[in-house]
Amino acid sequence: MPQSIPQGLTKEHILRTLTEIDGGLTHPFGKAAGYELVHDNKKYAPKAVVGLACRYSIGRMLTPEEFSGGEAPGQANYVLRKLGFNVVRKGEEEEEKAANKDWTEQEVGLIVTDYFNMLESELLGQPYKKSDHRKALATKLQNRSSGSLEFKHQNVSGVLVELGLPYIEGYKPRSNYQGILAKEVESFLDANPGFLEKLEVAPAINPVQPKSIIAPDLDQIIESPPEKSVLPNATSKPWLSRKTRRRDFAEIDAANRQLGKLGEQFVFELEQYRLKAAGRDDLAQKVLWASRDIGDGLGFDILSFDDTDDSERMLEVKTTGLGKFFPFYVTGNEVRCSEDIPDQYNLFRVFDFGRAPRLYILHGSLRELCQLDPVLYRAVV
Repeated sequence: MPQSIPQGLTKEHILRTLTEIDGGLTHPFGKAAGYELVHDNKKYAPKAVVGLACRYSIGRMLTPEEFSGGEAPGQANYVLRKLGFNVVRKGEEEEEKAANKDWTEQEVGLIVTDYFNMLESELLGQPYKKSDHRKALATKLQNRSSGSLEFKHQNVSGVLVELGLPYIEGYKPRSNYQGILAKEVESFLDANPGFLEKLEVAPAINPVQPKSIIAPDLDQIIESPPEKSVLPNATSKPWLSRKTRRRDFAEIDAANRQLGKLGEQFVFELEQYRLKAAGRDDLAQKVLWASRDIGDGLGFDILSFDDTDDSERMLEVKTTGLGKFFPFYVTGNEVRCSEDIPDQYNLFRVFDFGRAPRLYILHGSLRELCQLDPVLYRAVV
């Protein structure tokens, strides 16, 4: 079984290796598969870079069979990001070609209605097929390819994330959209005032059962962080528009203590499994569910360990039944903790918990890794 990458790699080791690869260094690693390391406008296979760079840290190259190129702690993508390098998904779809003509108001209205029908089915646990919806739409829209329809659905996701609202997990949010699209989304919600209230109590958003950890595939569960999040729009002026804020689902997540505990339990058991899989049963027995056994307010929820040097890792868990690109709330105490011990601090963002839970990891200071938007102040006079 692949093991964790040994401690000791530095940024300088990686940079020296990149220079050697640029010079034609031969090696047994294949080309980049799912992800690429991007540096100085050049792209590299993350696993090859790490395996070769280990010559400088442990005195020999790691072979491809000895370690994984995944996102979990101790794997190549995680190690590279921890050292400050940019690792992105390979072949990300380019934005819609500028040559495409603008969508008409009628076309946009059809897309928005179709999107909300799918979103309702998804969150209420009702089966549907995106391909069937695209085929049905194609009969109503002229000269629109399947790819163009998919892109426009992603634009709707971008609008919804900017509004702090749920989006369809399979449609990655894209924010480069026509202004008319945002207007049509708002018009739909105005015309269907009970729509969000119905979604708020949907099973996907309010899971009540824990997720069992038996033999999980860490490469499938742990994903890369979002390369670029679509952030909620904070420029509105309700005191002028007289339009109140719609439901804040991130705030609903933060107030859902049951969801929070289920997510913490999931990460607690996942960490125990990871350490046991690395042959460290001794450390697995020491993993502490701190927020439960000590109490809230520590700045982190789980105390775990690095399986290679036994150092402590402080894990803060943020859980949602919604998608990967959805925002989350952090406290001032959690931000201060991440700034004080950035080398030990990890935020585990668990998403899509009600259906197929996955997570990504932010390692280090939250102030440096996230855009922090102040939403509440403590005032004194």
